[in-house]
Amino acid sequence: MAIGDAAGAAGLEVVPQSQDLRFGYARINQKGDELAAEMAARVSGDGLKVDKTTILISTSTPANIPGASGRIWLKPV
Repeated sequence: MAIGDAAGAAGLEVVPQSQDLRFGYARINQKGDELAAEMAARVSGDGLKVDKTTILISTSTPANIPGASGRIWLKPV
């Protein structure tokens, strides 16, 4: 896969290769590929995925809440 292909496939901006080399298109596209790999890992479950089922917002301590094990607890102040 060429540099920038994964970034473009993930919907990230890819700098065209016709861009002047002084603007570093290859390095920008490489960073885009790294972001795309991270995004794919999170969606596939290989990385941390945080959504409304993972976060618990409560004034009670998690020990007192059924199903709270393994969730992120945020306590309103």
